[in-house]
Amino acid sequence: MKKKISRSAGLIVIVVLFATGLSAGAEPIKVGIVWPLTGPIAAVGSYLVGGAKIGAERINSQGGIIGRQVELLIEDGANDPAQSVSAAEKLVTRDKIDLFMGAWGSSPTLAVSSSVTKKYGIPHVAETASSIKVTNQDGKRPNPWLFRISANSEIDAENVVPLFPKMGFSKVALLTVNNDWGRGSAIIFPEVMKRNGIAHVMTDFINQDATDFLTQLTKIKNSEADSIYFVTEQAQTALIMKQYKALGLRQKVLVTHGSTPEGLVELAGREAVEGMCMMAYFPRWFPELTPVPQETKWFIDEYLKRGNPVKGFGECYRGYDGLKAMKAALEIAKATDKEKVREAFAKVDTWGLTGHIKFDEFGQSRPNIYIVQIKDGKAYMPDFYKK
Repeated sequence: MKKKISRSAGLIVIVVLFATGLSAGAEPIKVGIVWPLTGPIAAVGSYLVGGAKIGAERINSQGGIIGRQVELLIEDGANDPAQSVSAAEKLVTRDKIDLFMGAWGSSPTLAVSSSVTKKYGIPHVAETASSIKVTNQDGKRPNPWLFRISANSEIDAENVVPLFPKMGFSKVALLTVNNDWGRGSAIIFPEVMKRNGIAHVMTDFINQDATDFLTQLTKIKNSEADSIYFVTEQAQTALIMKQYKALGLRQKVLVTHGSTPEGLVELAGREAVEGMCMMAYFPRWFPELTPVPQETKWFIDEYLKRGNPVKGFGECYRGYDGLKAMKAALEIAKATDKEKVREAFAKVDTWGLTGHIKFDEFGQSRPNIYIVQIKDGKAYMPDFYKK
């Protein structure tokens, strides 16, 4: 195996060449990616890159796709809509990518979808973004080129809210990041809670780069809420939980997907996060629950063997599953012709680390969703799953 990695002007190019299984002289399949590599959530981008590299190398070691190697061209979008659009435009017009993946957050993903991948007709896998608007705007599909492998906020709510009574949640406060991701959750979760007889006490918002949450937490502490649902990424969740502990809050806590017990214990301290629950698409602590347990175990070992941090397991699988979806579509299309690939995505029916990858008429897939609790500083399957 020969591996080449180069960087220039924020671009990471990963090319993995294997001596067998690839057509001699064949042009690589170029996958353009925009993820946050700088800014307040740069760590997230590094976890995503780690998983994508594993996916690309696995694909190429098995003969590539339609006899061609996979080349990843990764640009920094900083989770900023304008920067993500600029990066995606460069990948399309300069690098002539065949497919696109990104751009992590809902706001940059929406911006890239409307301004770049729809405009140029580029097959687009959204690996993370949760806003319903990414795939469904007032009952219409906004971008026929986009296919999302992660759940949207509605899918999250429909799967998780019915479990609230088992978790002891009856009067819930929401604390969400003030972007399309958080604002979308702030709309749909209260609606689903109402249908399930759960009281919505209040909603408050925080900026993506905020580090002081005392005002919001004090409001929640003095409210009737017996529980809190957080919507933000892991590093900010850890800061919130430190201040939650300092203020002596007693409300039960659920945090959205993207965090891990190990990451929160490391960042916030064991006492601050003891007993809290989190959503997970990839329950790496319980690989037997995943649809591909042997592949899950292999991926976990491979990720750790490369020196990647355990706290990255809340995000790293996304890039891996995104490439699995692309591989399935390309094998159906038997070509990189963009229209053929777009049509092929609608026929994809495969299994990833997170569940069944199969897209509906809006280009939406439905991963498995689990609740994991932190107990004695480790991941614990809640008792209600055992009854």
